[in-house]
Amino acid sequence: MELIRLNRGTLTLPPNIIQNVGASAQFTVIMTGDTIILKKITPPRLSEIAERAPNDQPMSLSEIAKQVHNYRRRRRARRR
Repeated sequence: MELIRLNRGTLTLPPNIIQNVGASAQFTVIMTGDTIILKKITPPRLSEIAERAPNDQPMSLSEIAKQVHNYRRRRRARRR
């Protein structure tokens, strides 16, 4: 177990953890009592989003554009 310090509202993870999860990983934070849990999350793939569409009604072009925009924004954020 390694000590992690909070500096001006920022947690810096140890290099070995960053190496394992990736420098641009996204996390959700869960707090229970005095315990803080960081859980790595992975945005869904575009094909998974497409599977959510109802089979009886095709998605409108605006719905498709919105989903693609959200997917690309998350993907750009992961690269930074």
